[in-house]
Amino acid sequence: MTSHRIVFYTLTAVLMGTIVSSDALASRVVHIPISAANRTDNSNGFNTVEMRWDQDEVPDPLLLRWGKSQVPVRAWGLSPLTGAFDYALTRLTPSQQPTGTLSLFTMSSTSISTEGPSAAAALAIGFLALLKGDRLIDGIALTGTLESTGRIGQVRNIREKIKAAGREGYRVLLVPRGQMYAPRVKLVGIGVEPNVVVREVGTIDEAYEIMTGNRL
Repeated sequence: MTSHRIVFYTLTAVLMGTIVSSDALASRVVHIPISAANRTDNSNGFNTVEMRWDQDEVPDPLLLRWGKSQVPVRAWGLSPLTGAFDYALTRLTPSQQPTGTLSLFTMSSTSISTEGPSAAAALAIGFLALLKGDRLIDGIALTGTLESTGRIGQVRNIREKIKAAGREGYRVLLVPRGQMYAPRVKLVGIGVEPNVVVREVGTIDEAYEIMTGNRL
């Protein structure tokens, strides 16, 4: 089997304002929220990553790359990102194997440091939705690691992530199964319950159906 190529360009600050991309005419675009930390005060939040796929016939196989973004992104950790990409490709049928270029762009006004492992499950959902042509439902965020079987693994700082989801206007936050009622989380009294529905998910399949309304 031909392996898919991954190229990462250095992210540098460019013109503040609308993101300008050489892939502006891409046929498919998906915006996926991922767990992130503000480098200034180390607070938790959700950054948006734009995924663009041009659907060209070349290169073959599909090339994954960073596009230029408004702000630099540090400490991604390549393993979770490439793991999410590779996992998404395994869920496609032979006739669905993509070609062309898939570019990633960050959408933020401040420098961020993503929490690589805890963003992996969301990145996999984004890749799958983009490549399958499904739309992500607005207002839903996911945090969780990704195992090779498609299971969503547990993450740290659940309390802070729930607060961030409420603060940033998400209606639903999906968390790894078993973490919603963990003793250390203590959801009662954190002040966002009226605004955010916290739901547990155990697999990518389960999360994908909630986030897109479609089954894998």
